[in-house]
Amino acid sequence: MVVAKLISESLNIKSNDFIKGNLLPDIVNHPNSHHKIEGKYYLIPDMDFFKQKLDLNDKLQLGYFTHLLLDKYFLEEYILDNVTDLKIFENKMIYKDYDVTNYGLIKKFNLDVASLKEILKDIHLDIDQEKLAKNLECLAKQEIGETKYLNFEKFSSFLYSIAQRISEEIKEYAN
Repeated sequence: MVVAKLISESLNIKSNDFIKGNLLPDIVNHPNSHHKIEGKYYLIPDMDFFKQKLDLNDKLQLGYFTHLLLDKYFLEEYILDNVTDLKIFENKMIYKDYDVTNYGLIKKFNLDVASLKEILKDIHLDIDQEKLAKNLECLAKQEIGETKYLNFEKFSSFLYSIAQRISEEIKEYAN
């Protein structure tokens, strides 16, 4: 949601569908919602596959595209450059770090959680309600503690810089 906010501000996108699209890959009922292919160490989104179908005028698709790009860069760049234990997804070890960093990110980037929750509750597609509820719950968590894999400052800087990069890619793709 941080990246969605930053990109929407950068590209002047005023669309709830763009916000919804940024969450869809994690909640839609589709066995391959991220269109994964082999990456360096992890399965990453197949951006070429998605670009073939992308309609930049469809803000829901644009949000979905944004999410997939973020996942790709997170897995192929942030993790490889900043995390020594590449098995962080086994036993969902990194999710504790997500819970701790979420609250700080919400505050640092001034996310309007109430507004986001309302927008995200209004998705009329085939979604996994349990996954949606879990994502909405993450917006409300105020977990405090130490992180094992994510350094808050490095991670928030990554989100800011990757939002700028994705904004530029969207502009280039539109031309």
